[in-house]
Amino acid sequence: MKKISLLLCAVIAVLCACQRMNLGPKGEGEYVIGKAEVEYNAKDLSGMKKEAFKLAKQDALKNAVDVFLSSNSNMEYPQNIQEEILAKPDNYIRKAYIKHSEQRGENFLLEARVMILVSNLATKIKNLQDSSYIKKTNIFVATRELEKDEVSLNQFCKQGIYKALKNQPYVLIDGGNLSQNNIENNTSIVDKAKKEGTRFVIIADASASPIETAAQLSTTFKSIRAKVNMVALGTKNYQLIAEEAQSASGLDADETMAYQKALSNACFEAATQMIEPINASINSAKTFEFVIKEVNTIQRLERLQTILRELKEVEDFVLVKYVNSTATFEVQANVRTSEEFSAKIIRKYYNNFTILNTTPDVVEMVFI
Repeated sequence: MKKISLLLCAVIAVLCACQRMNLGPKGEGEYVIGKAEVEYNAKDLSGMKKEAFKLAKQDALKNAVDVFLSSNSNMEYPQNIQEEILAKPDNYIRKAYIKHSEQRGENFLLEARVMILVSNLATKIKNLQDSSYIKKTNIFVATRELEKDEVSLNQFCKQGIYKALKNQPYVLIDGGNLSQNNIENNTSIVDKAKKEGTRFVIIADASASPIETAAQLSTTFKSIRAKVNMVALGTKNYQLIAEEAQSASGLDADETMAYQKALSNACFEAATQMIEPINASINSAKTFEFVIKEVNTIQRLERLQTILRELKEVEDFVLVKYVNSTATFEVQANVRTSEEFSAKIIRKYYNNFTILNTTPDVVEMVFI
């Protein structure tokens, strides 16, 4: 009887401990810190602490989600993808406990240590990569338009570019309007595009003016002639990818519509010619499987991704698997061999990596 009583006590103790630690679904997990701040409520301390704990767990999950959503350098996820994951936190949180809490003025601060099921989260993100939500290859688009030698903000040229590229696997990012200085020296525009996380930048300098002919004087229709000089550059190394010049006419009773037709048509034709060389540049990089062991934490995984972004030889990368603290990336890099790729990494980040193995298509390292 005494043994049974002791056994029951042990079971109850385990159940209580599980409740305190909020055990959730099974899976491989790693601890992430989450923080929350709520209004101090002396009348309901228990409810206040419970709400802060809930928010801290959500914050930890969001921190982990942000890392995994940024694990593809040229992939854009719509906001609802993050919201979908955060709406079901119990699917990704194994357990959590309060690390620290305190009253600070009129607020109550709480810090929690939360075990996130990173393998489940990585699988979820990987499955999204093949969905219709995702578009690859970010392209920064910046234009200048002149109408009768005067700067125009109508962006008719940009309309033509977007129309030409809309069915391509690109995400087009509005780079705004260019100045004369930007046209003469495009370094600052490429640097801006790089900060936006884009792989290419399209720069278009377009101008349009009326066509003065004898026939024009006898009709109410306006005839406009437009021309454009367009270049595509790689943001990693400022490399010229493509260069194109086109012209087109626009005819309409409304002068503004005539300008729109001329400028958008010229830019449409030029952008269409950009597609093949841009795609060729995307496909020219060599693809490797980059396996990194002993990543250990979400923070170190984020650091690893930052290193890949900083390497000028790396054009693109995507996290394809994260299991047992081992991250497997698919990397596209402008190198000839896996040995050259390894050498580029070790030369710049020798304090962060140890090489384990290289084959023609696989590079395996330990993250120090």
